[in-house]
Amino acid sequence: MIPLIIIAGPTAIGKSDVAFELAKRLSTEIISADSMQVYRHFDIGTAKPSAERRKKIPHRLIDIVNPDEDFSAGEFNEKAYEIAEGLNCQGKIPIVSGGTGLYIRALLDNLGCGVKKKQGIREKIKSEFKEMGLEAMYERLKTIDTSAAERIHPRDKYRIERALEVYYSSGRPISEFHRDDKKNRRFNAKYFVLNMDRKLLYKRIEERVDGMVSAGLLNETEGILEMGYDKNLKPFQSLGYSQMIEYLDGKIDFDSAVQEVKKETRRFAKRQLTWFRGVKNAVWIDITEAENIKDISTQIYRMCHDLQR
Repeated sequence: MIPLIIIAGPTAIGKSDVAFELAKRLSTEIISADSMQVYRHFDIGTAKPSAERRKKIPHRLIDIVNPDEDFSAGEFNEKAYEIAEGLNCQGKIPIVSGGTGLYIRALLDNLGCGVKKKQGIREKIKSEFKEMGLEAMYERLKTIDTSAAERIHPRDKYRIERALEVYYSSGRPISEFHRDDKKNRRFNAKYFVLNMDRKLLYKRIEERVDGMVSAGLLNETEGILEMGYDKNLKPFQSLGYSQMIEYLDGKIDFDSAVQEVKKETRRFAKRQLTWFRGVKNAVWIDITEAENIKDISTQIYRMCHDLQR
């Protein structure tokens, strides 16, 4: 099995910094498990690592698709596994860092592979969503794949679309693929979840949002729109960008948009923590009292001694 280190946790907690220090110590590379950092041009609002940092330590699966292209957890699994396998062949321990729990789960459980997409299926499903609405399509999924519907939120349009696409492409429910794929484990993984006092985390979130605004989040949003990309594309629905779109559309004033980003980011962090609490065998590390990032990376480094060669 391939040795693997996972650094997960809620947004703004410092995952990227910890992973960077650990990668330097292990002379390895980082695989980004962030569903928004895969998109080109969306830089400030997704908190992508700087060019200088990426030059020192390679960060993989960042800036790999255009804003109008689809990218699924299954595709992340395929690409991340290929990278991890390559690093393992070089004698390096891959580090996966990010807050998209579904991507990490897809990699560990080998989800989404082996389903060949049929031409026109995705377009047909999208058309039916427009015609019938989200609620009706979710009800259809419940009749097709009860197990998947129980795991997918009724408002999660993207995952409902994906589950229906798998069924109509293969004739099998996506939950059956999940059961099959879990049988063969590919990784010897150490899964770490960073956590801290909730008030301190929320303070960090507010500071991060203020920093993004100062760095030009609004200008970046306008710039991407000027490239000709539609405001209804998936990356524009993400935190920060969706609120900037609302401001540009005249629905709210700028200060309200910024406050909305902070509020929704706090809610997102809570959902992330809920997801990671469901991860079996994850090691939770409270970094509330940590004096610096190096101390945290050193702690993780020592806990991964059995992975090192």
